[in-house]
Order: sequence, then structure tokens, then C-alpha cells
Amino acid sequence: MSERHFQFNGFELSGWTIVGVCAVILAIFTIVLLFRYERRLVSHSVGNTLIALRVVALVLILFTFLEPVLTWSFNTEKTGRLIVALDVSDSMNTQDRHATDLEKLRLARALKMIGNKKVDSRLDRWEAAYAANKEPEWVDENETANPEKKAQLASSRKSNLQSIFEELDQLSRKEVAQKLLLNPANPILEKLQERGQVDLVLFAGDAISTEKEILNTTLTDVPDQVHMELSNLSQALKSAPSNSDTGAAPISSYILLTDGRDNSQLDPVSTAEQLGQMQIPVYPVVLGSAYQPKDISVSALDFPQTAFKDDRPLLKARIGTNGYEGKDVRVILKQNDRELDVRNFTARGKSKTLEFELKADKLGRQEFTLQTDILPGETRDDNNEKNFAINIVDDKSHVLLVDETARWEFRFLHNALQRDKRIDLEQVLFEQPYLGLLPKPFFPNQLSTKKPPENEPPNQDKSSNPFGEKDLIIIGDVSPNHLKEENWNHIKKFVAEQGGTLVLLAGKKYLPLAHRSEILEELLPLDKMKMVNWNQANFKVPPAERGMRLRLTPEGEKESLFQFDVTPEFNREIWDQLPGHLWFIQGDQKPGTTVLAYGVSPFNAPLDESKDGVIIHRHYGAGQVIWIGIDSTWRWRFRVGDRYHHRFWGQLARWAARNKAAAGNEFVKFSLSKTDIYAGEISTATARWTQAYLDQFPDVKSTVAIYKTTNPEKVINSFELIRQKNQPLIHEANIPPLPAGEYELKLMTSTEVTQGKEITTPLFVHEIKTIELGNLTSNPQLLTEIAESSGGQLLTPQTMDQLLELLPSLSQETTNQDEISLWDHWFILVLIMGILTVEWAIRKLNGLP
Repeated sequence: MSERHFQFNGFELSGWTIVGVCAVILAIFTIVLLFRYERRLVSHSVGNTLIALRVVALVLILFTFLEPVLTWSFNTEKTGRLIVALDVSDSMNTQDRHATDLEKLRLARALKMIGNKKVDSRLDRWEAAYAANKEPEWVDENETANPEKKAQLASSRKSNLQSIFEELDQLSRKEVAQKLLLNPANPILEKLQERGQVDLVLFAGDAISTEKEILNTTLTDVPDQVHMELSNLSQALKSAPSNSDTGAAPISSYILLTDGRDNSQLDPVSTAEQLGQMQIPVYPVVLGSAYQPKDISVSALDFPQTAFKDDRPLLKARIGTNGYEGKDVRVILKQNDRELDVRNFTARGKSKTLEFELKADKLGRQEFTLQTDILPGETRDDNNEKNFAINIVDDKSHVLLVDETARWEFRFLHNALQRDKRIDLEQVLFEQPYLGLLPKPFFPNQLSTKKPPENEPPNQDKSSNPFGEKDLIIIGDVSPNHLKEENWNHIKKFVAEQGGTLVLLAGKKYLPLAHRSEILEELLPLDKMKMVNWNQANFKVPPAERGMRLRLTPEGEKESLFQFDVTPEFNREIWDQLPGHLWFIQGDQKPGTTVLAYGVSPFNAPLDESKDGVIIHRHYGAGQVIWIGIDSTWRWRFRVGDRYHHRFWGQLARWAARNKAAAGNEFVKFSLSKTDIYAGEISTATARWTQAYLDQFPDVKSTVAIYKTTNPEKVINSFELIRQKNQPLIHEANIPPLPAGEYELKLMTSTEVTQGKEITTPLFVHEIKTIELGNLTSNPQLLTEIAESSGGQLLTPQTMDQLLELLPSLSQETTNQDEISLWDHWFILVLIMGILTVEWAIRKLNGLP
């Protein structure tokens, strides 16, 4: 169907249009006066012809002033595509022998292994009995009255059902998905293909397109690029190219056959929300039992990737013990096949957390293995072992702690850092009791005033700055009388030029509200700051429940200094339970800052993301600034002692030392988010430039080349770092997937940056067998969120037949619009010029001027 209509843009009454219309009216008035004069000189026919031509020309000119546009719309029909994505990750190889009888019966009916129109009502009653944890009535009362025959019939039906269950026990989740799509008794894939184009995708850590013929095989020969050891549901939802890039038919919907396990550290729900905004629903089909199988597994390891020599790094291991209540479990820590430690425990629940103290007496990369014995009846025996490595370095973190008085935060922070053997702590306390009995106060009460030698150019190395040897400076509630502009200038150079980390701890008296330093204002990630007091309405509640609690942002959860547990869910629980804070400094975030933790109001007030940031990170030059808008991290010690308070500040000190030690120079710092990763795991390469360099070279580009350590001459891969919109000093990108091995990453950029010296950092990629297998249950909760966020619906194998009713029509009718601008068309110009030419010729032929 096509519709056409005129549209006059000139009716918008722009100033130019009004002037043009007035000019045309004036011209018509002049033509009328001229016509009266010419009637006495020429005949009536000639006069009438001239005035007609003139009026027509003016009407056409007026027509152009009104800017007419001829618009027409027409409908086109295009057939959409269905994306059918099949999960082929390691967890999909699980055989759900532990599934309940109810789950097995439902799956058998979905696979058409049992049931027809005659017996479906009986099977419905069996399902109801299993759901109520009862033995089904195998024979209906009206079937036979003979007790012997009834018993034989019941035994036969029960035996037949058990044989079907045993057959199901031999099927992996991947094979179940295969049968659901290709079952001759109910060929769902064929039915979908009758509706329109169907694109098949295999996914795990990555996704690839495939053909129907591959599904007819056993799916054992999946390409390595899929990374079966990982699950990435987001990748499955991004597996099809965009229509604008390929000209392909538009995507109508996604169908995911998966158990819902996802360990990609991404958010598939947000991806589903984006699809929902484009009206592309997702229909997940959940496979696998929702019950944890009988299994012993090394489900999670928590350890520092870098430790100092002679330190005592701690390994925390979570051992899954589901189904082995009361059984003895043995866990062995090994290094190079040598047993370092053995722990025995009796399983009392679904998991057990063990702690191992690791030796750090040898420098370099130390590899370890943690494994458990394989017990009889385990669902899987390939998740009982996990390898990991720690890099041992011979160094200390050099920290300067500065405060005005010995307030609570200073006291507990001093104790935490002083007791850490791997931290070299220096303190400055400006105001402290001093009776003169000792030659000097207990703490130094003045900042170092070391100056560079007379002939040395300023700021060329660490000796030119009194803080040059430090990794971390912590500034507490210091009076502006004790921190002068000269001191702030040294601190600024420590951060910007030497890559140091500055922590600014808020105070009630002085910092930052009482300071008027321009340098401090420049360093702070906030402006327009004010104090917010929560110590009123809820003061009478127990201490652990008072005040404002902190909630980590997704960016904060990725940083090692906030990790109290290796599992994100447990880590969030710990932060949710930490005692609150009775006040904080609030302000507007500056551009380029990153909020790591928000303050959650104790009065359930809505979160203001622009102002409620409590812990905020900001890159400044080669270094970084951390703003902590509270002075009460010591409250985290309530009833747990050193556990979280000491760990947080210890991790912060080590984090700062690693930042300063990152590869690079005075122009750029090059680092990886993780130097030890598992195959298929995501790590990010980051180049952080100084503002001064980018001001001089704003279009600088940087590429990362990847080499094998065993062959440093051959580039095996490379990728370009992308400038970040919200953080213009940062160029970063995810490292492409790499197989297990040792690598060196080299930053390739302009010669003035490298100065003839290579900027490199190591990367270790481990083989992984168990990240997928730590939890073997299906995850219908996550799949429900994905479905609802996209406007789809969660399905089970038994309800998969509903797909054909739920799917939107693949024939999509779109309305297109086209237009021709008439007012500036060449034909109108030729027509006007032709009329005026004829009018001129008639006048000349009749002797008119």
C-alpha cells in the first residue's frame, strides 16, 4: 500500500518565508499597475497573455518559497530470523542422575519417551503424586478388580518407568537439548524452520554459528574457540551480527537451551534488557536438575596473586560436599607433586571452607595444586582438583600515614599497618601529648622537608620529592595550618609524576571542608562538598545496625582491595553485614571519576548516584587518588576484630605498591587487571597516560603485541587499546582469548614514549577444568530474569511446545518513507526561466520596453 501527500515546510513561518510572500504580493500589485499602462500600447490578447505569464511565474516563485515536498510511504514485508543458541559448556556434559523422579518423568514426557493421548491423564496423576512426595497409584481402580493382575500390572508399569529413568540417566544435558530439537516424534527445529529463517549457534565462553548437520552428531567435536570450560550467556545473546552491518533479516527472538550457569563476570540480564528495548524477546529453555548433585568439588579458591617474600599468603578454599553428609573428606595441597599440607574433615553441609598458609620463601612464580579424594558415587570426578599460582616478590609497600590527632581512625589504622610485616610504615601526627621527658615525641610531628640537590633539575627522579620513595600516602583530618601549599605541591607531584597513590580520609574538623588549597581542590574527585549526619533517628539501635552501610558498585567488586571472599555473592553478603557509619562527606562527582562504593541511607532514601559516592577513585597523571568520605572504617572491627579492617587496609597498601610498580615511565603506565588468569577468563590491558602528554599528543594510539615467553621474536596476536569516553586518560581493551601458557605483552606506541625501552608485562594463562563445574545445578532464577527483562518467557522441556504460540510472527511489515523536494527541483527552475523568457520575447516583439 502506498500513500502520497504534499507537505509545505514553508508554513512554519520562518522569517525568510514571510519576507518572500510579502515580496510576491508587492510584485503582483506592481504587475496590476503595469497592466493598466500596457493596455493602451498593445492589444487585449497580448496584454492578457503577458499578465498571465507574469502571474504564473510569481505563483511558481511563491510555490518555491513555501518549500513543497512530495512525500509517499509504502509498506515492505521482511521475514525475521530466529536465533537458536545451544549451550555446549562443560556443565552441559552433566548427567542428571541425581534428578528427582518428578523431574525425570517430566523430561521423559517432553522427549516423547512415554505418553500418548490415552495415558496422558494417568501420567498427570503420577506427576501429582511425585510432586506430593507420594508413591503413584500405578493401576486405576476401574482397570481391574483382580488383585493378582493388578499387582502384575503395577509391577510392569513401575519397571517400565524405571527403565526409562535409567535411560535418561545416561543422557547429558547437551544430548537432551539435541533430542528436544531433533526428536522425530516432535521435530521442534523443523517446525521453527517452517516459520522462517533459523540461525543455529553453539556457545560456551564464546559463540560460533553452526549448521543443522552438526546437531545430528554427538557434539563432541566442538571447536576450541568456543571455550567449553566457561559459560557466557551474554555472548550467546550477542552471537548474531547487527542487521545494519550485514543486511541480514532482522532478529525476531532468541531461544536459549542452557542450564543457566554463567561464570563470565558479565551481566546477561542487562544484555537482555537491551534486546527487550528493541522488542527482541528471549525464550530460555532450562535444562538440568535444580537439585545439587552428589559431588565433591574444589568449588572456589581465594588467594593473592602477588605476595611478598617471607610473607604468609593465605589460601581459602571452598570444598563442595553435597550429598556426603557425615562422610570423611581429605584435601591435599601440593607443589610439584610434593604434599605440603593435608586436611581431613567430616562433611556437615553443602560446603566447607578451609584455610591453608602458603610458603613464600622463594622468589618468582610458585605453582600449587589443591585436590580432594574421589569418593564413591560422585556425579563428576573431573572437578576434584584445581591449579593456581602466586607471584612472590622481594619488596615492601612503603606507606606514609599523616593525621592531626590520634583519633580513632588513626589509632586502628596505625595498628593495622604497623603489624603488617610487609608494610614499611612512617607516621606523622601533628598534635600529640609531649611532656618533654623524651628527646622527641613518640610520633614525628613534622613532614619531611628534604629538597633536591642544588644542581639537580627538579622532579627528575625520586630524590627531588620528599615523598618519592613512598607507594601510598594516607592523609587524615589534618589542619590547613600543618599542610601548606608547598606540601600539597609535593603530594601532587608524588601522584602525577611518580605514579603514587593518595588516600584522602574525610574528617569532621578539617579535611576537606576547612582547606582552601587550590591543589587539594584539583586532587579531590568531588566538589561542592557538605557533611551528611546519620547519627540521629537510628542512634538507639544496636551498634552493628547503626548508620549508613556501604554498597559496592560493579567497578568496586572487581578491585582486589574490596574482596573479602573470592565468590561475589559471599563478598556482597560480607559488605552488607559490615557495621554502618554515622556520617559522611557528600559532594558532586567530577568527570573521569569512578565510584567504588555508595552509601546506603539508613532511612531507605533512594540512592543518588551523582552524590552518594563514599569511596571514589580517580586517575591523576601517572598515579591515582582514592577519596574515602568517612572516618570510621574501624567500626568494621565490631565483634570480628582484625578480620576485615586489617585485610582492607593491607590489600590497599599492596594494591598501591603494584600500581606504582606498573610498567611504564613518566608518560604512560601499562598494566593488566589480572596477570594470572584461566583460559577463556577476561583480563583487561590498560594504558594510563598523563594529561600533559595527551595535551601535546592528543591523537596518540597504542597497540599491544602478544608474544610467547618461549619465542619472544614472534607476535602471536595483537589488539588496539580504545580511548575511554568517561576517562580520556585511559586506553584499554580486553585481551583476546589465549590458550594456556606464559606470555609477554608489549605496549607498542610512539618512539618519544618508549625512549628506546620496551614497556612489557607478563601474563600467565592456566588450564582450567573446574570453574564450570563448581556448581552443577541449573539456574532457573537467572534465566527467569533474562526472559522477563527481554519480554520473553522461561520454558522447560515439557513446555517447549509452547514456543510456536509464543514466538512473534517472523513476517515483519515495515513502513518506509521517501520524499522529493519540489521547491528546489531543477524542473521548477527551468519552468520559471521558460515562462520569464517567453514573457520577455512577447514584450520585445510588441515593442514594449
